[in-house]
This record gives sequence, structure tokens and C-alpha cells, in this order.
Amino acid sequence: MPEAGYLSARILVRGASTVGWSGRMKGPRSHLGFPRVVERELVAGGQPAEVRSFTVGGMPTSEVVRTWERDVVGWSPDVVIYMVGHYETLHALWPNWLERHANNFNWLPRTGRVRYRRSVLRPVWRALVKFQTLVDTRVPAALTRRRVRNAVKDVRHAVTQVREIQSPLVIVMEAPRPGSIARRLFPGMQDRLDSYNRQVHEWVGELGDPEVRVFRTNAVLDAAVPDRDAALPDGFHFSEVAHDAVGRALTEAMSGWLREQPHLRRTG
Repeated sequence: MPEAGYLSARILVRGASTVGWSGRMKGPRSHLGFPRVVERELVAGGQPAEVRSFTVGGMPTSEVVRTWERDVVGWSPDVVIYMVGHYETLHALWPNWLERHANNFNWLPRTGRVRYRRSVLRPVWRALVKFQTLVDTRVPAALTRRRVRNAVKDVRHAVTQVREIQSPLVIVMEAPRPGSIARRLFPGMQDRLDSYNRQVHEWVGELGDPEVRVFRTNAVLDAAVPDRDAALPDGFHFSEVAHDAVGRALTEAMSGWLREQPHLRRTG
């Protein structure tokens, strides 16, 4: 419990499956996603904290624009962390709704739906992904630039709204560079992802707000887990070691700011 007269730090993490999933599923319960690592590290350092993580598999950046008011206004977080943009770098050809439909986990196990997914949807989707792999590097750059550019606009709009309404510290995380499995499936993903990260750095620099910061996800991973396939075993999601490294680095990035807030318990 925090000391009388002080509040626990509230941390909101918003993003797609990259936030909480592990690239090696079915691990022990002690393998924590980076939001829980942040909470663990803050509490261990003497800063009471509550971390909420809202994640949806295959979540586009437009979702953070639609839900920012619901996520932020009522709960009033001190820190908002966005881990988005990764999803928009996957497909150069197929619309987002089709990928989400093909890989949705929330379908009901009814006889007709099971047959549809097994006999129609999954075979068709696998064929489409194989086709994209063949043409991904040949797709006109203008098509992929537009999707990435819109993703950056979405993040910027959400951040602007959040900062105006409650003035939290906002941390926008770089999308992690893909592992070899992802690069084989989506040959153009690396270039799209680099473009997204570059544009995020540019607009945050232009904004000039010291309480809107870019978290250098890839530098943290390179230092802690130099082998990208060890950091992202399935090509997309962090390993338990990568989650731990990212969570520790995020804690370090926000701890100084939290100590300066008079309504929060100070460490040390």
C-alpha cells in the first residue's frame, strides 16, 4: 500500500499482441510480459504502481484513436505507453480486416464455423500469404507508404488528445525489427517498419514536448538479446528474456519522471 497521502503510479499500456504475448508460448507463469515487468520493477524500487495493459491481437493503430477517451479519461493514468504500428507493417497487399478475420481467436466452436475455418478460410489465407511473399518486394512503394503514414498519423492524433486532456507522460515505443520467420513471410516488412519508426522519431522531435518520448525498443533489444531470433523467436513477439529487458528499460525511462510528481510516493 502507498503511504498515507500519496497515490500509486498508474501506467497504461496499449497495443497489439506484441505487448503481452510471448514468442515461445506455454512457458511458466513466471514468464511475464513487459507491462508486468514494469510493475514488478517499480514496486521493487519502492514506487507503488498499478499497470493496466489493454491488448488485442492484430490491433490496428486506428483502435487507439477510437478508444483513447475510454482508456484514459476515467482511469487517469500517470504514464501512457503505446506499442503500436507493428501491425501495419505486415501486409503490403491484403486489408487489415481480412488478416484479423483469418487469425481471430474469438470465434465460436460451432460445427459450421469449424468446417468453414478448417476447409475454406485457413487454406485460402495460407495461399494469400504465400502469394504476398512472392510479390511483396515488388509492390509499388506508394501503396505501403500510405499505410505506414496513416499509422503514424493515428498515433500522433491519439497522443495529442491524451496530452491535452490529462497531461500524462507518453512513451511511444518503436516497433521491433522482425525476426527471420517474419522476414521470410513478409520480405518488405523490414523496410515498412523502418519507415514507421523513422517517422515516429521525426514527429516527436518536431513536437518538442519533453513529456512525449520515443522508447528505442530496438536498441534495448540489440544490447540485451543481440540475436534477433532469440529476441523474437516466432519473428513477431518477444521472448521472455526480451520482455524482461524491455520492461526493465521502460521502468528506467519513466522512474525519474515519476519521482518528480508530487502526488506520487517518492523512492529513496
